[in-house]
Amino acid sequence: MQTHLFSYRHDGELWGLEIQAHDAEDARQRIGKLAYATYDGVLITKVPLALGPLAILAAWVRNATRTFLMQTR
Repeated sequence: MQTHLFSYRHDGELWGLEIQAHDAEDARQRIGKLAYATYDGVLITKVPLALGPLAILAAWVRNATRTFLMQTR
């Protein structure tokens, strides 16, 4: 896949957007579907693939600790 760049204006400023697509037509089709997109939240971090298992373990420990502490209240 290639990275295709798009730009748009909002509140008087120029903004950019990257779309991963197979070709220009695929990129245009993908950008056209953004009107139907769902907001999923804010990106906190990107974890390199090599750290994936460690990140999963850290999240599991954090969640288990939080659950345990909530139950003891």
